Amino acid sequence: MERWNRFLLLAAGLLLLAAGVVVLLAGAGVFGAAVENRPVLGPDVRSFAAGHGWFWPALGVVLGLLALCAVGWLAAQLRTGRLRGLFVTDDALGGVRVGSAALADAVVDDLVGNPVVRAARVVVRGRPRRPVLQMSIETDAGADARALRADVEGRVLPRARRALGRPDLAGEIEIGVDAGSPARVR
Repeated sequence: MERWNRFLLLAAGLLLLAAGVVVLLAGAGVFGAAVENRPVLGPDVRSFAAGHGWFWPALGVVLGLLALCAVGWLAAQLRTGRLRGLFVTDDALGGVRVGSAALADAVVDDLVGNPVVRAARVVVRGRPRRPVLQMSIETDAGADARALRADVEGRVLPRARRALGRPDLAGEIEIGVDAGSPARVR
């Protein structure tokens, strides 16, 4: 889906850029005085619009709907699925909210505590009632992935669940191997 969105955004951007450049060049007289002084709408379109009173309001409605669709699509692109925070307690007296960055930093500290972990990145995604910890872990080349997974499932994730008071906290683990720096060739 992301590739499709990037392709559509790139195609629309290039098309609008090309159209804008052509209009600017035509208005500056690069294509000659005849093109520069020519009206935007031809005589047939002008006479049709003058003879039918509904033309401009209908065009306005269609363009307005198109603009609303574009704004909706842009708003969908801006949503990342990341949570800003989680409520640890939420009752009649108020709620205690933990920022997702603080939670992610604490989980990263727990992950890096394992000697085979070189680097880790954690993002809190999902919905406030169903949060998910997405953990990307980079290990040494000889690390045992099963042992690392068992450590995350047996130590790191339960610790985060206890800290938040959320036994339903889900976790996704992605383990990558660091091949080290490439050898120098002479």
